[in-house]
Amino acid sequence: MFNTLRLAFATSISISAVMIGSASYAETMKLGLSMPTLNTPFFTVLVNAATEQAKSSGGDVVQTTNANRDASQQVTDFRNLINAGSNVILAGVVDRAAIKPALDYAKSKNVPVVIVDDKPAAGDVYAVVRADNLAMGARAAEALAAAMVDKNATVLNITGGLTTTNGRDRKNGFDEAFKKISTATVIEQTANWDGPQAANVASTVMSGNSEIAGIYLATDTLYYDPVAAALKSRGRLAKVGEVGHIAVVAIDGGASALKAIRDGYLDATVSQPVTDYAKYGVMYLQDALDGKEMKEGPTDHNSTVVKDGKYFVDNLQSPVVTKQNVDDKGLWGNAK
Repeated sequence: MFNTLRLAFATSISISAVMIGSASYAETMKLGLSMPTLNTPFFTVLVNAATEQAKSSGGDVVQTTNANRDASQQVTDFRNLINAGSNVILAGVVDRAAIKPALDYAKSKNVPVVIVDDKPAAGDVYAVVRADNLAMGARAAEALAAAMVDKNATVLNITGGLTTTNGRDRKNGFDEAFKKISTATVIEQTANWDGPQAANVASTVMSGNSEIAGIYLATDTLYYDPVAAALKSRGRLAKVGEVGHIAVVAIDGGASALKAIRDGYLDATVSQPVTDYAKYGVMYLQDALDGKEMKEGPTDHNSTVVKDGKYFVDNLQSPVVTKQNVDDKGLWGNAK
């Protein structure tokens, strides 16, 4: 009798282990959200959209963490989310390399992870959902060249952090496209994703280069308002069509940028598909819980999943926003 009970108990433990080892695919989604920061509309909109998507598919959000741009804090956040009961995690990345211990811990606990907006340098994830930043830079170059009145004048390119994938891709995509369609001289300065630094760059460069006729901003959510204030303080902020207007094109598509387009100060921006990052990121996490494998190829949402190194990356579409389509309700900058 004792041996029979012991065998039954051992069998039960074995079955449980199989369920745990397979990530318990029958479980309801318990989503953990690990955000690098919550001080920008980009990530607050992302969190709201992911929460809505999880709940609409019958799941729930366990917790949202804010690493405050601290890579070591994000590793702790992953542990806290999993300890709190998260069985999947959607994350933005503070640091592409430093995220590896967090991903390793999630893997050890059989918790699938989807990364949005950037690609980790190491560690395992189920999928990466992002936009093609090279293509966004190229679209921004085309929009800026079209908006500039003086095609041979000087352009200021304020880049993002060039230690990041997105920063490099937005710079390289712009550079490669712009030199094919314009003979303008480009002055390039980085602001490392910091608004006040972007304002300082704009003010300093403008003081010594009165012929600047175009500005490319790697991010409007962080750079546009400070740079616009710097231009205004120097008497260089004029509307499209007015004498002295400096053509400005950016990437991101935040609410402030869309307002600037409506008001006539910003010529165009390339909108990141932030709500789609959330929507498809959560859908991929459900696929992971259901035991589905990621595959390369076209998707049902007008994008293509590619294999980039060992990662499956879904490169979503990113539209150029001008006065003609600035009120499109599908733009994340118009989200309530």
